[in-house]
Amino acid sequence: MIPTSTEVSIEKLIPEGKALGRLADGRIVIAQGAIPGDRILLERFSERKGLVSAQSFRLVAASPLRVTPSCSVAERCGGCDWMMLRIQEQRQSKIELLKEALWRTGKIDFRERGIELFIGQRAEGYRGRVRLAVQHDRIGFYQRGSHELIEPERCAVSSPAVNAALGELRLAARAQAGALGCFTWLEVREGSDGSVSVWLERNDRALSPAARAFIQALRAKFIVVASSSEAESPQSWQRFQLTDDTFMLSSPASFTQVNWEVNRLLIRRVLDGAAARGINTFLDAYAGSGNFALPLLAQGLSGLAVEANPSAVLAAREAARRQTLPADGFVVADAAAHAEELWRQGRRFDLVLVDPPRAGVKVGLEPLSRLAQAWFLMCSCNPVTLARDLRSALDLGFSISELEAFDMFPQTHHLETLAWLRAPAAR
Repeated sequence: MIPTSTEVSIEKLIPEGKALGRLADGRIVIAQGAIPGDRILLERFSERKGLVSAQSFRLVAASPLRVTPSCSVAERCGGCDWMMLRIQEQRQSKIELLKEALWRTGKIDFRERGIELFIGQRAEGYRGRVRLAVQHDRIGFYQRGSHELIEPERCAVSSPAVNAALGELRLAARAQAGALGCFTWLEVREGSDGSVSVWLERNDRALSPAARAFIQALRAKFIVVASSSEAESPQSWQRFQLTDDTFMLSSPASFTQVNWEVNRLLIRRVLDGAAARGINTFLDAYAGSGNFALPLLAQGLSGLAVEANPSAVLAAREAARRQTLPADGFVVADAAAHAEELWRQGRRFDLVLVDPPRAGVKVGLEPLSRLAQAWFLMCSCNPVTLARDLRSALDLGFSISELEAFDMFPQTHHLETLAWLRAPAAR
């Protein structure tokens, strides 16, 4: 039995933004919101198989690495889980956690090797896309470890345009009582063209008169989408500048990166890497609205872009046409299934690029990797699933040529990574 007055010294950060300490008898304690060097007093906790999970704790002595967050709700909000950690320590910790994930999950030893981290100029005010929960007449972020809402006046990591839109949303909701009852969450996004969109995810209720009035009020200032059919309409597309010379179009219902400055650094590294390796043909799996495919086409490469979201493909084709780039290579399909079809057709590519969701490539890795004649490029926002997929690729005969990291999500534990793999010599 652990007394509630038990004190724990925090040793290190671990994946998912959590921290690890130990009891005097060696049992491991996991705490969210603590950082190395903190001494904490356990308040609410649970234990399973010798692992103690702290639901709440009191800070007894603060780590010298701890700073006062600029956001008044940072310690309760489930978004910025590292805002209490100095920015330099955040960056160093991300690289250390990436190396640890590579070793523990993938048995890939980068522990003594350097990994370059590309950073943007802003650690706050960088987010051009933010998702919020909706409960009754309230709009906010989930409190850490619960579904209770927090409603900050301003989000410290969001851009001025996004914050201004959040204020307008709350005013419009207050003017139409009960308007939010038809929605479960919403997403606000700023485009490079100065536009701001609002994507409203509906529940199973029919739109009430208050909800219709709420949407109408928003449309006076924003692009508003509240159904999948609207998402496919060109009127809802926003423009995003990928490079100085290339742009993409995207509907509010399609994925875009949250940090546009760092996303452009990421694109530039892909383009430079392709040029340095003499790549002429590519397959872009999980292509979205063309974040990588459009700049690669503009650089003179030829290739295919596969994406399961029809709205994203529609926008990518239109962006290609407007820039006089080939538009017929954007395909609506499941990446792994389409890879099997391309294999049967005898298609091969100098480069196969995969940028999957956080869950990683999983079963799709083998059929996609077979199409890579020279290079396989993985882009990932989850070090653990990246390590798993890299291990699978190494077992298939690939070798890691280059690994780079991008601080796409300052103030959080998340990290974007780019891994260049050389195809087996037999190819």
